[in-house]
Amino acid sequence: MTCQHPGCSFGIFSSCINHCMQNVCLEHLIEHGDIFISDFTGLLNRLDKSTCIVMKETNIAAKQIVQRREYEIERINRMYDEEQKGIRKRLAFAETANTFLKDKQDKLIICKQKNECHLSQHDIEQLKLYATVIRNPPEEKQAKEEKTIINVDTLNESNTMRKNFLGTYSCPLFRPNVFGITIEHKIRFNCDGSSFLKCHLASHFENYHRMLPEYAQRLKNAIVNGQLPDEVKLFSDDEIIFNKEYLIDCPLTDGTNVFGAQSSLSKLMHLPCTKKQLLLTSMLNHFHCYHRMKYSVAKTIYTAMKTKSLTSDSVLFEPNERIAKNLSKKR
Repeated sequence: MTCQHPGCSFGIFSSCINHCMQNVCLEHLIEHGDIFISDFTGLLNRLDKSTCIVMKETNIAAKQIVQRREYEIERINRMYDEEQKGIRKRLAFAETANTFLKDKQDKLIICKQKNECHLSQHDIEQLKLYATVIRNPPEEKQAKEEKTIINVDTLNESNTMRKNFLGTYSCPLFRPNVFGITIEHKIRFNCDGSSFLKCHLASHFENYHRMLPEYAQRLKNAIVNGQLPDEVKLFSDDEIIFNKEYLIDCPLTDGTNVFGAQSSLSKLMHLPCTKKQLLLTSMLNHFHCYHRMKYSVAKTIYTAMKTKSLTSDSVLFEPNERIAKNLSKKR
């Protein structure tokens, strides 16, 4: 039996148990082992970067929650001090009013006993003044005005701190009829309303809800800017926001020509490709990892696909241009 690697006629040496599970010759067993180690190393590096990002964001969130706690404690103490100050003023006024009332009551008793009036219009005006102050105490009015101002400022500050603290935004597409998006737009609505970082929000709309990139960005900007889903209509009924090309076949169907590049093609690039119905958003990784292309080359083809400028006759590379990653053969 011969090696199962495409184009190889050497005899079988062993099974490639770590990579493709095929029976291959010694040369391709070594090559496949190198590919496996390279892929494994790449995955580890990407996971390490992602872990570092998570650690950084978590540390920032931990600092912000402490800051928010200190801010809320300070705000509550300030409100308590203001209330205490108002109560002391009210007690002082009540004591003054009580002394004034006792004095006038004594004068009234004397007037009745002696049948002489020692009260004047000025005493009546003073009584009216005290009655007015009791009904509408100036310090209470001022406190209400200050409290209103404080509440508005506090609300704005709290919203800002909450946004800075959380740094996440909830997806509103767990139901239709938000921002003008209806069932007729044909996107997915079975989302659980999870929260995402601002930098990941548009990707969620593209990858999960299958929206076109420009509309995903428009929706993301509205959410980040605080617009309300039930009040703002971002999309008209006739706008096509569903990405019909969300699933797509791999365009690398020619084993001798990759959009102009010819002489540098390798057997390890898995050409021609028969993969079908792949996620459009996964094509960059498909070109880079499965077809062993340089990242810049993979991105060029992926960008052309996203902009719908890629055709079977497109020429993106020179005939002698090297498009594969550097693969060293071990014999």
